[in-house]
Amino acid sequence: MRPLNSLDELSVGQEFDFGAFTMEEEAILDFARRWDPQPFHTDPERARSTIFGGLIASGLHTQAAIFGHIIRTGWVEKVSLGGTEQVVRWLAPVRPGDEIAVTARVEEVAPSRSKPDRGVAKIRYTGRRTADGAVVIEILGTHFFRR
Repeated sequence: MRPLNSLDELSVGQEFDFGAFTMEEEAILDFARRWDPQPFHTDPERARSTIFGGLIASGLHTQAAIFGHIIRTGWVEKVSLGGTEQVVRWLAPVRPGDEIAVTARVEEVAPSRSKPDRGVAKIRYTGRRTADGAVVIEILGTHFFRR
C-alpha cells in the first residue's frame, strides 16, 4: 500500500485494497473479556446456546481490528489529523478463524475553506469474510487529512 502524501491525491470513487487479516479466537476472547463481556463473545460453551450458535467477535473488536489493520499499512501516516465520525453497520457475525478482507472507497473529498493546509475525506470501509464474500461490517469514516 502506497502511503498518501496529501488529501489532494484522493478523488470520489477511488478504491483501495488493504488485504486481509484473521480474527483469532484468543484475540476475540481477550477483547471481549475486557470491553464487551457478553457470553457469545466470552464463553464458547455458553455461546452455543445463543442465537449465534457459537462464539463471535464483538462488533467493536471487528471495527478496531479493521482500523488497526489499515493504520499498520502506513496508508494515512503522513496525512492523518484524526477524525470526527464513524457510522458503522455490523452486517454478519465474525467467528474465530474468519479471514476478513478490507477495502475502501472514497465517498467525498472537501478541501477546507478556512484552513488551506487540510481538508475532509469521507471514506467507506468494507470488511468481507473471504470464505464466502459476506460483508461483515461497513464503516463510513470522516477524516481530517493534510494537503
